[in-house]
Order: sequence, then C-alpha cells, then structure tokens
Amino acid sequence: MMRRLNLARLLAAVSLLFALAGSAHWLLPLGREAFALLMARDDAARLADLRLDKALTAERANREIDEALAHDDAELAASFLELADARALPVPAERRARVLAASSDAATALREAGAFGRGFVTGTAEDLPGLAGATAADLTVWGDIRDLGRQAGNYLRGDAVDPLMTGFAGVGLVATAATYAAFGAPLTLRAGLSLAKGARRAGALGLRLGDDLVGLLRSGRKARAIAAIGDIGRAGERAGMRATLAGLRHADDVTDVARLRRLSEAKGGQTLAVLKTLGRGALVLGEVAAKLAFWVVAAALNLLGLVASLNSTVVALLRPLWRGGRAGLLPA
Repeated sequence: MMRRLNLARLLAAVSLLFALAGSAHWLLPLGREAFALLMARDDAARLADLRLDKALTAERANREIDEALAHDDAELAASFLELADARALPVPAERRARVLAASSDAATALREAGAFGRGFVTGTAEDLPGLAGATAADLTVWGDIRDLGRQAGNYLRGDAVDPLMTGFAGVGLVATAATYAAFGAPLTLRAGLSLAKGARRAGALGLRLGDDLVGLLRSGRKARAIAAIGDIGRAGERAGMRATLAGLRHADDVTDVARLRRLSEAKGGQTLAVLKTLGRGALVLGEVAAKLAFWVVAAALNLLGLVASLNSTVVALLRPLWRGGRAGLLPA
C-alpha cells in the first residue's frame, strides 16, 4: 500500500513538472519580454527599441522605403533607410541609391519653395512646405502679430476665437522680447512655439493636448506649459518638423510631449520612421500595460510552480531510499 502511494505521488509530481516545463517554454520568454516593456514604460526610446524588435523586419523596412518612394516621399524613405541601418537590417544598394537620388531632387525643392513663401506671408498652408513657411514666420515677431490679428478679426466678426493660438502668440511676443534681450537665449522656446502653432494649423495637435496646454496657460502653471513648448522645440531640432508633428498627433498631454522629446533626442532622423511603424506605441504602453502585467505574474507563478514541482519530484524519488535507510538503522 505504501509503495503504491509513493508511486502515485511520484507520478503526480513528474506529470506536474513536465506540464509546467512545457508551458514555461513559451510562457517565461513572454513574461521576460513583458517585464522589459513594463520597465521601459517611462523611457520612450527604450520602449521603441523593444517594440521595433518585433514590429520592424528587413522585409517591412524595404517595403516601407519602396512605398515612400512611390509616393514621392523622400523624407520618409530616408528616415526608414536610417532606421534600417541603425538596426543592421539589409537594404539593397539599388534601393539605397534611389533614396539618395530622391532626397536631392532639385525640381522638388524648387516646387516647394513657392508653397513655403505663401505660407510664410499668409500663415495658411495646403501642404507641408506651406506649413514650413508659416512655421518659419513664427520664428519672428511677424508670425505672432499676424496670428493675433487673425484672432482679433475673428472676435470682431463674431467668429470662433482659438484660445490656444492666442495664448501661443502672446507667449511668442514675450519670448521674442526675451530673445533680443538675452541675445538669442530662448531660441528653442521660439522654435517650439512655431512648431506648436504649426501643429495646431495642421490639426496635428489633439484636443486633449490642446486643452491641457490651454489649462496650464490660463492657470498659475504657465512654467509647465512653457517647458512643454520647449520640449516641442527640442524635438523639432533633433527629428525635424514632420516627425514632431507626427509625434504630436499621438500626444495626449504634456507628459507625452516630454516622451516625444526624449524619443527624438535618442533617434534623431529615425524618429519619423519609428512613429510610422509604431504609432502611439512609440510613446506609451497604453492599454497593453494590463495584459503585460498579467504575463509577468503568469510567468512568475509558472517559475514558482516549476521549482515546487521539481522539489516534490526529488522528494518522491528519495523518500523510499530514506525510509529504507531508516529501517536499516532500527534494532532487530
């Protein structure tokens, strides 16, 4: 009877051990990956790298380059080429040459110059070069006067007034005066204001982020709003206007803007391709965080169960030997 009981215990322990070991083959790597993502949730650059490990293959990088070239989007093609090189993904020489040729197309530059000039003067834009012109004007006091005048005209006509554009223009006038007084010290703030207004015109600055900035500008926490505007300026310096606008589309508040700045500082010209590949996932974990936490807990429980079942198996194997040795020590 005792032998049958020991055998049953041994079989149960071994069965549980094999079952846990089999599930550990896929559960533990998932848990390790989930743990790494959770630890990187506040580091946009690290978070992007971890997600790109799965999201970006050589095949996809080359396909994205081809699609960008097919749509005459030399900037996006160049960004994907830089990202592929940074991740050691192979890009054929012929495709690489096409990207370089598209990036130096003189005809495209000439065509965009006219749109740039119209955007600079009027503050309105129908395309990215026009938006660049409007944004460039915002680097001077002309852009702020122009936008304040437009909002004043809206008010007098009874049309809607954009409180965020009014606030940006007001901060811009102060920043311009500070720039001249400090011999150019707040230029990053000026650039951030220009990009923020450009994002507002292009619809790239979401309602939640806009409301967050308006609330900060109207309250006593203007310093936080100004810091966020500076973050936008630094992102533009490192990643360019288009990548910054793309990132602002995924930013819900000033915390996300700070993440965008850190991503841009780490990735530079790769930022546009990173955002095209990952979207908002380049900045935040979002709703996935709860699922990742589940995998971490599941992996930890599996590991504990594996150790416990291994211990039970060893005990079940050694118990007969221990009982036999103990019996041998008893007096006859």
